[in-house]
Amino acid sequence: MGLIKHLLFWPITGPKFLFDFSMDKVQGVVRDELTDDSAIKAELLELQLKLELGDIDDDEYVRREAEVMQKLREVREWREHFGMGVSGGPVRVAPQPGSAAQDEPARHDEPAAPDETAKPQVASPGDVSIELNFDDWHQP
Repeated sequence: MGLIKHLLFWPITGPKFLFDFSMDKVQGVVRDELTDDSAIKAELLELQLKLELGDIDDDEYVRREAEVMQKLREVREWREHFGMGVSGGPVRVAPQPGSAAQDEPARHDEPAAPDETAKPQVASPGDVSIELNFDDWHQP
């Protein structure tokens, strides 16, 4: 009965199936393009190589690196949006000389005000401790 039903209703369900199938393929290609960071990483390596070879100066490197890092942040935001894994943690740019973030050390003992524009707080390796308890692991 299922085969006869599909054959009878193919003029109606066929185009819809083909349209949905095509849109799923397009969505997959778009997702791959938005979340692929290999070209950005290659661009960053090329930029570092140009700096080492002396083709560009430090100011040009800093300007172009900021552009590349912005692209990388956008790719990571898309990966988070699609629920894909993000390696390496948040991408941050070093504070500019003379900014308040560089002059004051970060305080981790007081809670931060809930601000949507605030950057995530990351603890330094010396401030973190991990305790594992295996006392009840082999008990029946």
